Formats: sequence, structure tokens, C-alpha cells
Amino acid sequence: DQNDDFNAIREEYRTMLKNQLSKGNNGLVKTKYITFGIEAESLKVARPRLERVETDILNNFKVLGAQAHSLNGLERLEIMYHVFNQDRIEPFKFQYKMLPETGLKTKDFIAPTSFNFSKNQTFLMGRTLGSVSYLQILAPELTDRMLADFLDVDDSINVNIHIQSIDQSSAIKMIKSKISDLEKMKIEEQKRAVRSGYDMDVLPSDLITYGEEAKNLLEDLQSRNERMFLVTVLVMNTAKKRQKLDNNIFQVQGIAQKYNCSLKQLDYQQEAALMS
Repeated sequence: DQNDDFNAIREEYRTMLKNQLSKGNNGLVKTKYITFGIEAESLKVARPRLERVETDILNNFKVLGAQAHSLNGLERLEIMYHVFNQDRIEPFKFQYKMLPETGLKTKDFIAPTSFNFSKNQTFLMGRTLGSVSYLQILAPELTDRMLADFLDVDDSINVNIHIQSIDQSSAIKMIKSKISDLEKMKIEEQKRAVRSGYDMDVLPSDLITYGEEAKNLLEDLQSRNERMFLVTVLVMNTAKKRQKLDNNIFQVQGIAQKYNCSLKQLDYQQEAALMS
């Protein structure tokens, strides 16, 4: 806005653009967040290291031409409020000065009316039904197109990708240990084949495949400067009715199958998955 007589026109134009944007996305707003952390002895030691990581991440987004900014505590609380209170239309009202005045804690301002985790594969959050599934990665390679397809779903969906980098020496040691285990299994299969009178060179196809993939991975780590990561992908679907929730889960499971992966609902781990 500017100090002139056209602010009303500007506001009307902004409202029109927002309405058109909402219609084009079925009223859904899609946002993406990155949460990063490090291991440190204390907050004093961790703070400068976290600031350096934050600067690197923001610079990488700038190179990609994407706008990104760090969230403050109030913005993070507002995100959690909207995740936990999808059935409420009241806006998030909170200021840190309210804590000593009310005697409440921040979690009291973002918590829904109730949590119910009595079911094995679903949970109740206020009046909103939800379910968290994990992605079982079966394909040898994955593209970012699968994530894009998940985010193109025209329903409420949260996709959490937990990534942990493994130290290079630890990763090589882990792969060598797995190769040794596979070689041991290979020897046991050959002994069993000899005792049964079969050709010892005939081995189960899975054992051969896993052995070749492990050796290729070791070669990539040692000679191609590749890195190894532990990745956990969680997908949370929410809906007001059970049938709608089941339909949403079936839809995202179809997307995972298209990329040779499997999306399975967690059993009795819904609470841990939601809080992750």
C-alpha cells in the first residue's frame, strides 16, 4: 500500500487474485518446509553450526531461484496449530507475552480438543480422522517426480521426508559387513546344495541380485564420491469421514505403486509418526 487514494483498488485487486488462486487449487495451499538438526554437546556449541547450515541452505535455494526464509517461533507454532486443528476455523491467536499472563505453555495454544490413538492404523485429532503410512522403497532408483505427484493430490496431505547422512567411513564399513553376510549366506546355500546333490553354482536369484547391488554400492562410495543416507518417508492423510480417508489413502498408494514402491499404514505407531 501507498499513501494515496488507490489503496482500496489495490486491496480489491489482491482479493481477486487470491480468489482466483484458491479456485485453481480447489482451495488448497501447498507449502514446503525443511527442518535440519545436528548433534552437539550443548546449545551454545550448536547455535553457530546451525546458523552456518541455515546460511548454506538459503544460498542453495537462491541459486535454484526459489524464495525461502527462516521461520521464527511464532510461525512454527502457527504451522503446528493448523496441522493439529484442521476442523477449526478460528485463526491462531498467540503472543509470547500471553504465557506469564495465563500460566499456560505453548503446547496449550496449539493442541486440538483431543487425541485418540486407540485404533491400530488410524487416529482421531479433534474431529479429524488421520492415518500415517510409510514408504517402502523397492525400486533401485527414485525420481523427484513421485514427490511431485504426492503434492499434486487435491486433498489434505502431509509428506515428511526424514534424511540422515551417514559418515563415509561408517557407510563403507556397513556395506562391507553386509557383503560379508551375503557371502556367508552364499556359502551356506552351496553347502546345502552339495548335501542335496544339486549343482553348487545354482543360487537363489535374490541372493545373487543383492550381492551385485551391494558391490555396486560399495564401488560408488569408494570411487565415485557418492554419499549414503538413511531416508524415511511418511505420508499423512486426513479427512472428516472414514470413507474419504480410505479413498485418499488408496490414491497415494496408487502413486507409490506407479514408481515400484509400496505405501503401508503403520500399525500401532500412529502417534510416534504424527509427532515425528
